Amino acid sequence: MISRRERFLQILEVLSKHGFGFALGGIKEEWRAPLARVRLIDPDKLYSQPVHLRQALEELGPTFVKLGQVVSTRPDLLPPRYVQELTRLQDNSPPVPPERIREMIESEPDSAAEEILAEIDPVPLATGSIGQAHAAVYKGVDVIVKVRRPGVVEEVNRDLEILSELAKLLSTYWPAVEHFDLEGLADEFAQSLRDELDYLTEARNAQRMAENFMGDPRVHIPEIFWEASTSRILTMERIRGIKINDYPALEDAGLDRHLLAVDSTEAICRMIFEHGFFHADPHPGNLFVETGGRIGIIDFGMMGTLTDEFRDHLVTLMLGVVQENPRRAAAGLLGLTSQEQDVNKKEIERDVAILLRRYSNKPLHEVRVGHLMGDLIGLLRRYRMHLPRESALFLRMLVTAESVGTGLDPEFDLVSVLTPYAQRFVLHRLSPEILAKRLRDILQDAVQMGVEAPEYLRRLIVVLERGGFDVHLRADEFEPLLKRGEKIGHQVVAGAVIAASINGMAHILASDPERWRKFHTPLIAGGATTVGTLAGYLVLSTNVPKVRRLAHTVRARRRF
Repeated sequence: MISRRERFLQILEVLSKHGFGFALGGIKEEWRAPLARVRLIDPDKLYSQPVHLRQALEELGPTFVKLGQVVSTRPDLLPPRYVQELTRLQDNSPPVPPERIREMIESEPDSAAEEILAEIDPVPLATGSIGQAHAAVYKGVDVIVKVRRPGVVEEVNRDLEILSELAKLLSTYWPAVEHFDLEGLADEFAQSLRDELDYLTEARNAQRMAENFMGDPRVHIPEIFWEASTSRILTMERIRGIKINDYPALEDAGLDRHLLAVDSTEAICRMIFEHGFFHADPHPGNLFVETGGRIGIIDFGMMGTLTDEFRDHLVTLMLGVVQENPRRAAAGLLGLTSQEQDVNKKEIERDVAILLRRYSNKPLHEVRVGHLMGDLIGLLRRYRMHLPRESALFLRMLVTAESVGTGLDPEFDLVSVLTPYAQRFVLHRLSPEILAKRLRDILQDAVQMGVEAPEYLRRLIVVLERGGFDVHLRADEFEPLLKRGEKIGHQVVAGAVIAASINGMAHILASDPERWRKFHTPLIAGGATTVGTLAGYLVLSTNVPKVRRLAHTVRARRRF
């Protein structure tokens, strides 16, 4: 393996050959001259064509091919022509010789090597930048054995270190990327790629996905053979079927393409809205149609997870769109981004209102999710806002679902499939259980603040003892402060009781509905009365000063 310095120069030479202009076009003039002197670039040939970017990444090898594939899922970062070109990236990694594969399997402890090697095809079914896949038979079952390429971990780690340095360099000296968190993106990519290097991570992802779809006869997730799997070798059940975009073969098999479109997109909707754990690369090559129409899914190296915070922002966005409320929709959209700098919310609300009007007059079956997502991405790019990884993967999943569906059936309407899942999702996020959980979280935060308060007071006392600043309080100024503290304490207690009441009612009614059926009305009435009374107290206690000021203003006006 070449040294880190040699690899760094190799990267610069390859980028130079393909026109370093797409990366150097914005660099300050004083930084171009040194590069030109060492002939890393030709000042007369600063190219910007996306095809040169793709070719350069392919020539630079596994790490950069993966980088391009990841970036192709981020339309919020690159213009559409770059994204479209990067989706054509090809992994040209040569296959590892069969004897080397045998050596690796034999050297791996606890991998059931003897049984795997007894019936393994030396010719790989597929080769990739991380590893290659071989067909085999294990315990009488047709399996796929994925073997990690030798030395790939060291190569990837070296390239990731170089990418991190390049991100820092460009962030410092390239004004054109000052609105991009290149260092953060480099760290995010490094973590994602390192996860793919560990096949046990992929195995755990597949098992979790299988548990999520347990009992669903329409979806088949391959079984993992744990006793024959390690971080370098993955043995899983082989999925046989027709690629979901092989339309002539589907027709010859007599399969209903419209039903396949519904089943495949419903599987994607369940991942997003029900499980919160989804396949982040569901391209047609990873989806197969088995005999009878069951959908088989493979390749679980890249997955997405939706956090509770993300789901809350998503609910806000969806309610804003359904209610045609630009302010709410804009708030939800901003919550889904990773924007740190201030943005003009009024302008965003105005543009969101224009976007909503564009789709409000269309029947649902005429709304194309891909076009809607494209408009949202355009809005983000206009305000230089960027999506965190989970948001970008979520939007890409929706677009992929629609492309898979319309490919199978040109008249397919994703919105009709999406709507019931979205409705159930919103209702769930607004259910008493979820609301009670939020109230508990708020109460825990309040309690934590109370626990940490003495430490803050101690620090304040230290500052005061050191003469950091002077505080002058008269005795008569303490009484309002004490009253205010007492009122806040009462409000915290009232909020805790409200949370406990909602939580208690939810648990009682959900624990045994039949048993408590005859007590539903008293429980709900009593709980509602308690919550209503305390909520009224909170409203009045927090608004008394405003009411007093309003009454004082009214009396003053009457005098005149």
